[in-house]
Amino acid sequence: MDNKMRSCGIKLSMKSGLTRGFFIFVILSSLLTGCSSSTQKDQLNVFFNEGFGQIEVGGKYAGAEFHQSRPLPSRLSFYYPVANSIVTSADYWHRYKSFPFSIILHSGSEQDTIGTIPYSYDYTPFSVNFENTENDYEVNFSYDVCDDLPVIVFRIVLKNITNVSKTLSLETSLHTTLRTSHTFAERKETLLQYHNNGSEVTAAFNYDDTDSAVVFIANVGEKPANNNNNQIKQVSDPLLQFKYEKELDAQEETEIIQLIGMCGQNESKKIIEKSRQHYKKSMNNNKERVLDHAFNQAYFSVHDQQLLQTLYWSKAVLESNKHYIDGHFMPMPCPAEYNFFFTHDLLLTSLGAVNYNLEYVKQGLQFLHSLSKDDSILAHAYYWKDTTFVTEYCNEDNWNNMWIIILTSAYLKHSADIKTVESLYPILKKSLRLMLESKGEDDLMYSKRPDWWDIGNVVGAKVYNSALMYKALHDYCYIAHVLDKNDESVVKYLQLAVRMKQQFVKKFWNTDANYLMNWIDKNNPDYHYYSGSLIALPFGLVDGDIKSGILQTAKDTLLDTHIGIRNAMPPDFHKLISLYKFNGMEAGEPYFYFNGAVWPQGNIWYALALISAGRLDEATEVLKKYLTLQGVQNSPNGQPSFYECRITDQKSNRYGEVDKPTFLWAGGWYIYTLYQLAGVRENPWNISFSPQLPKGFENAAYDLTLFGKLCRVKWSGEGDYFKQIKFDDLKSYSAIRSHPVNSISLERGIPETPYLAEANCIIEAVTYNNSDKEFKIKYSDILDHNVYFVVISPFPINNHVINGLKASDLLNVIESNGIYKYIFHIKSKYNKNEICLFFN
Repeated sequence: MDNKMRSCGIKLSMKSGLTRGFFIFVILSSLLTGCSSSTQKDQLNVFFNEGFGQIEVGGKYAGAEFHQSRPLPSRLSFYYPVANSIVTSADYWHRYKSFPFSIILHSGSEQDTIGTIPYSYDYTPFSVNFENTENDYEVNFSYDVCDDLPVIVFRIVLKNITNVSKTLSLETSLHTTLRTSHTFAERKETLLQYHNNGSEVTAAFNYDDTDSAVVFIANVGEKPANNNNNQIKQVSDPLLQFKYEKELDAQEETEIIQLIGMCGQNESKKIIEKSRQHYKKSMNNNKERVLDHAFNQAYFSVHDQQLLQTLYWSKAVLESNKHYIDGHFMPMPCPAEYNFFFTHDLLLTSLGAVNYNLEYVKQGLQFLHSLSKDDSILAHAYYWKDTTFVTEYCNEDNWNNMWIIILTSAYLKHSADIKTVESLYPILKKSLRLMLESKGEDDLMYSKRPDWWDIGNVVGAKVYNSALMYKALHDYCYIAHVLDKNDESVVKYLQLAVRMKQQFVKKFWNTDANYLMNWIDKNNPDYHYYSGSLIALPFGLVDGDIKSGILQTAKDTLLDTHIGIRNAMPPDFHKLISLYKFNGMEAGEPYFYFNGAVWPQGNIWYALALISAGRLDEATEVLKKYLTLQGVQNSPNGQPSFYECRITDQKSNRYGEVDKPTFLWAGGWYIYTLYQLAGVRENPWNISFSPQLPKGFENAAYDLTLFGKLCRVKWSGEGDYFKQIKFDDLKSYSAIRSHPVNSISLERGIPETPYLAEANCIIEAVTYNNSDKEFKIKYSDILDHNVYFVVISPFPINNHVINGLKASDLLNVIESNGIYKYIFHIKSKYNKNEICLFFN
């Protein structure tokens, strides 16, 4: 396996060195402010010329999928009026064998296909440009999408690179049999008609499950030869064909532009004409919208340009992977690979988006609310089926029931949008109660699925769902408290969370395995190591030696040092189909898909687990090596892209191969983790800042949503503590933000005054009187909740008063080099509470 290091960056020219390209990217990034959109697109572009790339690009209405660096797509996906696809093979695992598009070049008596060999390419999430030389022509293919038109703009430029004139004769053919949204059934019969002197063609499909869609191609570049104008033909397996002929002088070029689109039959004339007139403007508007979102919507600056490049890419993916569905534009996982809206995609991606783009999250949550019925059960998926849009709903074994609570809690803390969360509360309440139907007598969660998967049918205690429920219980109680819905069930949920944590290690910690292990069923432990167990660390379910042991075992057992954390080990699920009650080989071959491949969230959870253990530099390296564009490209069979999964069989020539390169979750999780590395901490009750930063983040600056507005956070200094904290240039004594501000200044160093570092309750105010050294914390909480506070101080405490009563215990002290760390554990007796600390 060739493991040579390759850097990715903007494309300079066909012959540009990739390392040089990345160096230029670094320089351009430092000049980001005031950049034109063309410069920003250059910064977003990544270049690849290794010959095996998989590419997906797209936008609101359409997307295209390419394999093996070929410039002709294996699939064209359209989402308007409903999701239909043009693809010649239904074999999911061999999608590269689909060839719906062909181009034949005639030269005298000879003819040859072009575009079937690998090309070098540069691309963004919404566009791709291929270049190569074939048959004495320099050939350039490009694909782009539009902002308000349901078309893909296909462009091919051919340049005669000989010293003599040549007669160009070129024929394009698109095999336009449709695949339907839900069943992926073939629809072949169509009414075919050429229009406008042969420069347009329409193929009308009179099938209900295609929503009677029409596929069209309109030429807006070089004019094709006349093609039986206005004749309507009933055909099966339609080919939309055009032929172009032109005499090209030496070094002369010609440009063919086809607008390939889909719409309803009754609107086709209007949309085709609008596309002809406005495609350039619409294409540019789409580019401007995505670039503005990626570069300008929220500021983020760290020293490491490799991290920044992937941040811009992540934000561009979030903005591009929003597809039309039933009058809405909703996040979907890939530009061209999926026809459904899945709640899971929205929820996981929004955990990153909530840090800088509240509207993205709000629209998604409101869409989920619109899909719910009177029973308030959460939607699992939404898609076109046969003749209408249908909704699948979550059952009692669906992790979406917990992720919706976790995301809504994060949204409420970042937005203070009580109105939206109030409308969602019945769904949250139902989701929690429904999910708790899967709770066992030991207060842990029982699931049919191994780990985070959506396959498998044997009920046993599971680490992943138990960890999610532990987090969701606290998040639900926070939401209920803010909405003033503190009934008896809220207290019971907090008590359940306490019992769950007590049982968690007893049930799942396996001393011999040195890891948190699932149970296949009620009586038999599962000997597999799953990546989902890592999420228990950032969720606060394990500490100390157990946390260290889990991280060591993950490194020794799950980590492939070249491409990251494998999904599960050992990869023998193909032999255990009957044991887990899989549906055939749905888990995949060894080291592929669920069966031992690398998925992005496994790497993310590993990084978050390292952050929770204070190992920030290691976490940064995990993010850089396994999730940045450059890191992925520098690995075996790597390319500058994201991925849904990567093959981990080191004996295979496909080792490291990427599948689904513009994968939505990867971008959302990447953004979430980058904010964590930059000092942002979020528990179920508040958002705070930690002075623990990795190398290269010392002078980080970024925008963060707090209480409904973007706040500029700036870091300076060095050390393990905050020297001083300022909110809107006013000195503060808390690393937990309790009110909206425009700016936050965080200077690390030796503390000048005491400050509140952590707490698991809602902080209302923190004050410090320097004259009498009185430090006061006012907080809001649920009755009988076990809360803790961490206060850092350069002074020792003389005494402390809780709700007006002097307390002599409840206090742990850790002193290091004259700095005191005070840890309080208190059971809240009131909804409104006050702690007073008096320092010497």
